[in-house]
Amino acid sequence: MNQTFPEKLSCYSVTLYLKHLIMTQRDKHLYFDVRARGEAIRMLYALAGKELDDQRIGFADWPSLKPSTPLGKVPVLTTEDGVLCQSNVIARYLGRKFGLIGSTQWDETLNDLVMETVKEFYESGVIAKIFLWKIFKGVPEPEDPEKVLEEVRQSINKHVNYIQSIAEGRGKKFILCDQIQLGDVWLYAALESSRVIYPDIMTTTPWVKEFTAKFEADERIKKHMAERPPSAAGI
Repeated sequence: MNQTFPEKLSCYSVTLYLKHLIMTQRDKHLYFDVRARGEAIRMLYALAGKELDDQRIGFADWPSLKPSTPLGKVPVLTTEDGVLCQSNVIARYLGRKFGLIGSTQWDETLNDLVMETVKEFYESGVIAKIFLWKIFKGVPEPEDPEKVLEEVRQSINKHVNYIQSIAEGRGKKFILCDQIQLGDVWLYAALESSRVIYPDIMTTTPWVKEFTAKFEADERIKKHMAERPPSAAGI
């Protein structure tokens, strides 16, 4: 007869064994076969040196999978603690879990500030105003696409300049600390995704160019980027 756990274990030992099985299971990340919002989450695992069951889904498969997700959206992260949705919530959870939010409450707050600033230009601008019509063909092309492209570019510049001012006030190697933190990952991933629309977006200013170079020089990030699959939609 097949056993689901070793024979001759006491009830206490069985409990410990089952707990061990749960603890050794890899977290599961459900997202499209693109980078976009999901890539920052993947990078957090790479920085922490943790394995991730990265479940990439094709756009054709999404309609059948959508009803099984909490809000009909991805990313979705399944961990030993439970199931999470909403990319920024997942990021904060992982930032705390992996020690990537600094050492003080103020550090954590500034990481939040950087993340929310990135969200404004990336999700509300790049994704909502450009990707939806130019990449995903989910909405009609705007009447004046060049105007929209320029408006979003100006929004990116405005928000990145604000993040730069935060970094200059801190005087560290990265935005907030001398090691890569949650905010750094969120900014880099958003800029990299936006590059399919704005090829020069990661070299627009000396600060952005330097930030990009330092981020990509991290050995953990280099390994992750060398091993990751290509993005299905270039984003």
